[in-house]
Amino acid sequence: MTSQPNDKVEVKVVVESKDTSSKVILIILILVLSGLTIAVIAKGGPEALLSGDDGRGVGNCGDGIDNDKGGATDRDDPDCYSNPSVWEGYDPNRTEANRDNDPSPGVDA
Repeated sequence: MTSQPNDKVEVKVVVESKDTSSKVILIILILVLSGLTIAVIAKGGPEALLSGDDGRGVGNCGDGIDNDKGGATDRDDPDCYSNPSVWEGYDPNRTEANRDNDPSPGVDA
C-alpha cells in the first residue's frame, strides 16, 4: 500500500447504550430537581426556605401544652386571648409566654 500526501484516515466511533436504567435515573433526577426548584420558588426563595420561619405555628396556643408552665393550657391561658381580661379573642397563633397570669388550678376563668 502506498501513501499519498492527500490520503486521510478517518475513524468514526459510535457508542450506543442499550442500558435504559441510566436514562430512567436521569429522568428521576430531573423530576426531583424540578420539584425542589418549585418548592423553593413557592416558599419565597432560598432565604425563606433556609430560615425555617414559614408563618405557620408562630404561636403555641393551639398545641394543647402548657408552654409557659403556669398551670393553664391554650383556651385556659389568658396569653392566648387578644383581650384576656374578658377572655375574648382566642387566637391559636398567640404565644403562651407569661406564666404569672395563669389562673390557679381549680379556679374558673
